Amino acid sequence: MENPAGHETRSILQEVAATFDDNVPNLYRMLARSQVALTAFVRFEDILERHGRLSRDEQAIVALEVAMSNRCNYCRGVMSREAREAGVAADTVTAVVHGLEPMEPRYRFLVDATRRLMADSGNLGQAEVVLFEERGVPFDELLEIVSIIAAFTLATYANNLSRTRIDPEYR
Repeated sequence: MENPAGHETRSILQEVAATFDDNVPNLYRMLARSQVALTAFVRFEDILERHGRLSRDEQAIVALEVAMSNRCNYCRGVMSREAREAGVAADTVTAVVHGLEPMEPRYRFLVDATRRLMADSGNLGQAEVVLFEERGVPFDELLEIVSIIAAFTLATYANNLSRTRIDPEYR
């Protein structure tokens, strides 16, 4: 009799392969060692992509900042490429990778919000929340940034734990 968990894992990996030109990136292969971790990450990504208010490039720049904050080489490579493919300028990606502020105001505010939320575990003061709102990052987008932080903290911690080998296309 087939293990139902094994069937679910294979099904999720088939979904992932369909997204990546019939290839399963090493992150997902590594997460497949735990059906819970794989399912949580894939579903989280799907919800953010399909229902997120932040655009693909904005989500990528936030995820790149999470990768940098969590010192994940794998996610740094993946999210740098993803950000560039989503239309983020190379100098903006380079700025985030080096811990600098992006020149574009929207990206700068998103990166700043991500850094502040991560540094203080979400404990922003009311004045700081209002300041972000005045800069065009309303409360619902701050919550979405928290969601991206959660999803990519899972990915970065798992990659750091397993020392996931970087796929050639992300080097």
